[in-house]
Amino acid sequence: MTPFTFNTTPSIRFGAGLLNSLGDIAAPLLGARILIITDPGMMSTDMPARAQKALRHAGSEVHIFNEVSADPSGTVVLAARDRIYEIDATGILGLGGGSIVDVAKLAAALAASGSELTSCHGIGKLQQADCTCAVPTPRP
Repeated sequence: MTPFTFNTTPSIRFGAGLLNSLGDIAAPLLGARILIITDPGMMSTDMPARAQKALRHAGSEVHIFNEVSADPSGTVVLAARDRIYEIDATGILGLGGGSIVDVAKLAAALAASGSELTSCHGIGKLQQADCTCAVPTPRP
């Protein structure tokens, strides 16, 4: 077995209404230009707009990438990474379920490291980006 280190997140917050506090919680960590990564199902709810409003109220410029699908392909991950480059994002926020959070983490790590998707399979092949936040939600 290959040895590895598993480091958990520095902070987990849980509670009703925390999405409205996202600007206070996440904007200081994510910086001036934030990309929210989500999917069409989440876009049919008010959650992306509420997140965007809270982050903008905190002074961040906010963009949305909403092309994630269930069991996303590498093409979706690379499209999200390219959007990160396009807006020169300082932080990434995954808003939604497992596939969304997976795409957000991997796209952020690829963008931060400059690595290619094909070179990051396996333990220790890719450093996690420091500028990623996840807001897992139930299915809309």
